[in-house]
Amino acid sequence: MSEEQQPRNAGKQQVEDAEKAVETTEASTPKKAELTKRNADFMFRLRKELADQKIDADKLKQALDDTEAKLLEGQKKGQTAKQLFGTPTEHMQEIVHGPKRQIGAQTTDNLWLRAVDNGLIFMALFSAMYALMAFFQPAAIVKSPGPAGLLAIIGTSAVGGIGMGYVYKWLYPSSNGGKRPTFWRQIGVTTAAVLAWIVAYMVFSVIPSVINPTLPAFGYVILAALAFGGRWLFRRRYNIVGGLF
Repeated sequence: MSEEQQPRNAGKQQVEDAEKAVETTEASTPKKAELTKRNADFMFRLRKELADQKIDADKLKQALDDTEAKLLEGQKKGQTAKQLFGTPTEHMQEIVHGPKRQIGAQTTDNLWLRAVDNGLIFMALFSAMYALMAFFQPAAIVKSPGPAGLLAIIGTSAVGGIGMGYVYKWLYPSSNGGKRPTFWRQIGVTTAAVLAWIVAYMVFSVIPSVINPTLPAFGYVILAALAFGGRWLFRRRYNIVGGLF
């Protein structure tokens, strides 16, 4: 073999060795986990949203990589893209303008804040219902005044608020929580909460009228307005989003 052919053959051998090394590495590297169809659609829509924004290329790539990694991790726990990031538009806003106040993440899953939030909406709905009855069917309240009493409304609203707070926390675990329960366990827990609320409703409805007085029609209207307004201020103050209602 000539001296000229030796370097040429050596170079060829090096190329072949490099190609084999790449093939071996690719074969030994596990395939990247794939996103579910819904999560892949979330990423597609997020990219479209970000395409219209003026954002640094490196920051964009990092944000998309982080989002995909969190989606893949969330899939293992049964968490959806909406639970993790909200809508694609909301997550785009977070990437471009930075995260919202941290208090939102802390208070959204707080059991007692959820209980107050749900309790106020129960009180508002009950008060509005009894206001309509007092205006158009007053005889119905006179015949069965117990459930329409002020103490009964407050009590049943409180029990319903706490019960629904537990249901929400159990059915929708936070990003730090465990997997979402199975369908039948969801049905079981929700049914148990509703039954407990019905029992509480029946108990409060037999409280003597001396400590459980009914209100005039406009009294229920005022109570409903106070509950609705109080809930609005409460949710605004503690940055509560979502919920069962």
